[in-house]
Amino acid sequence: MLEELLLAAGENGLELDVDRRAREFTVSFKTGASPEKARAIIYPILAALEDNFLVKVSGAPACLMPDAFEHFAWPLGEKGPFKRVEACGTCALSGRCPGVNKAWTGAAGLLNPVLPAPAEIVIELNKNCNLACRACFGRTGEELPLKTAEKALREAAALGIKSARFTGGEPLLHPGLEKLLRLARKLGFYTLLNTNAVLFTTAIARRLKGLIDNALVSLPGIDEAGHAAGSGTAGQFGRKKTALKLLRASGVKVLRAGTVVSKPLAKDFERWHKAVARLGFDIWELYRPMMTPAALAAAPEFKISRKDFIKLANKISARKTAGLRTVLANPVPYCALPAAARPFALGARFDDGWTRLVLDASGVYKPSYPSTEFLGRTLAGAWAHPFLKKTRAAAWLPVTCRRCAMLSACLGGSRFQAEAAGDIFGADPWMRK
Repeated sequence: MLEELLLAAGENGLELDVDRRAREFTVSFKTGASPEKARAIIYPILAALEDNFLVKVSGAPACLMPDAFEHFAWPLGEKGPFKRVEACGTCALSGRCPGVNKAWTGAAGLLNPVLPAPAEIVIELNKNCNLACRACFGRTGEELPLKTAEKALREAAALGIKSARFTGGEPLLHPGLEKLLRLARKLGFYTLLNTNAVLFTTAIARRLKGLIDNALVSLPGIDEAGHAAGSGTAGQFGRKKTALKLLRASGVKVLRAGTVVSKPLAKDFERWHKAVARLGFDIWELYRPMMTPAALAAAPEFKISRKDFIKLANKISARKTAGLRTVLANPVPYCALPAAARPFALGARFDDGWTRLVLDASGVYKPSYPSTEFLGRTLAGAWAHPFLKKTRAAAWLPVTCRRCAMLSACLGGSRFQAEAAGDIFGADPWMRK
């Protein structure tokens, strides 16, 4: 199947290049390539390769495939015979994309703006939790009113947003969770739940059956002692293992583990990987710590250097066995990673307001979980906020970033880490000079 696609690509004006060592696969539009035929070929190529290769598409605007915008390499300032079209008006990339090639006559009907609204709404139901994880960035006791959450879901549906995520704190402690999941299902959302899972009992599984598509379960340890140390609460690991089976039985299609990277994990990655796979997860998400200096002082095992992270990234990229997919799931500059590890890094696109917004438990939108940049109380207003417009234009990034072919995937690393270093629109401290 893949051989047929690659042959068809060449026959339809696409030039292909592969660097197996760096795990990079590049698709370039040649003069005269048909946008419609090319799109039909590129989608299945992405599906076949993107788990193991960093796939880049050049010579075409992301509005040709807006749901795969992160693969398009169209750096800021690129010059050429371009023109603006109707899709540019509400496109989140309009501040850095030069437009459509003028030779694409009749292609306007194929083009759709990238992210005219967020791809996902994240509803932080509370800041209460039954655990006390050492890497947690806040437990203040706030709880989002049910009516505020319902209003947010209805606005998100009206804007065409497809995914709704419920998180906390611990969302299973919120009395309105079931009602909200039922509303989300009625409104047609793909539903995600972030949970530590230990409260997910047989009774809850019965009540929530068929309401959760995707569950992200925090995993601070892989045995009873490690979980107790990481979660600050003893005796919960057995409950978590039982809950994982209940989540599957309740209809969860994708089960993910989420772990903040610590020095012990980085050192003992293989043992962790085997244990996470045995627990039955589909995906293991590893997070660069997003913690204040005070939090790191209290939990020094999370004080990870770029060198530590590179060693871990090399271990991830060296694994060749099928099964559990392991990814670096929050912002890390691609230039800080070995080339072979970049296909396993999701970049910044799920953070900092690039593709989704978080409704804080206080009822105000923000760009990401740890952010203190509040954007207002309506989803549409928050998405159009000057702070996010400045973020998406990316003019604040160093010239090397704006010229980088991986810009749309990397997005300049973490704004949390940049702010901690002195300037939210400054360089991520792990970015290579």
